[in-house]
Amino acid sequence: MQQNRTFRINVVDIHGEVYSGMARFAAVPAELGEIGILPGHAPLLSGLRAGELRITQADGQTQILFLEGGLLEIQPDIVTILANASLRIMDIDIHDSKERIKDAQSTLAKAAVLPMDFARAELELQREVAKVHAYQRYQAHEQRGGSTSDYNWERPPLQNVPKVNVQELEE
Repeated sequence: MQQNRTFRINVVDIHGEVYSGMARFAAVPAELGEIGILPGHAPLLSGLRAGELRITQADGQTQILFLEGGLLEIQPDIVTILANASLRIMDIDIHDSKERIKDAQSTLAKAAVLPMDFARAELELQREVAKVHAYQRYQAHEQRGGSTSDYNWERPPLQNVPKVNVQELEE
């Protein structure tokens, strides 16, 4: 019995369908870490964090999208991603992201900040830092004259990401 070597992947955000096609592999930024998906993957539901969605299409070409969180559903032959928002890596406005990082850092540095404002600033910081890292990695790869098929998928470790004190938020 021959096993199917591809699966369908659909990506939708608030503006409509972003991507739909057959894939051999996908790497998705789940809340608890990156999930690699191959055909026949066990069913799974997960939240998504901000990060790169990398899709190896059936023809071997690679598509890269930046997701700003959302939900993931995996079935053995279909993957559905409901993204809060999505961008092509090359469409990231690096200057806007850096400005948002500064704003979020200044909010987090304040001594008297409401718990909701702190949580909002922390999420904004994580999302924008992820955008900047993805953009810089993509730009460095493009400057070397590479194609998406030999793109460096290795993620650098996160640095200077503040921790949330859950107990303070619950009080």
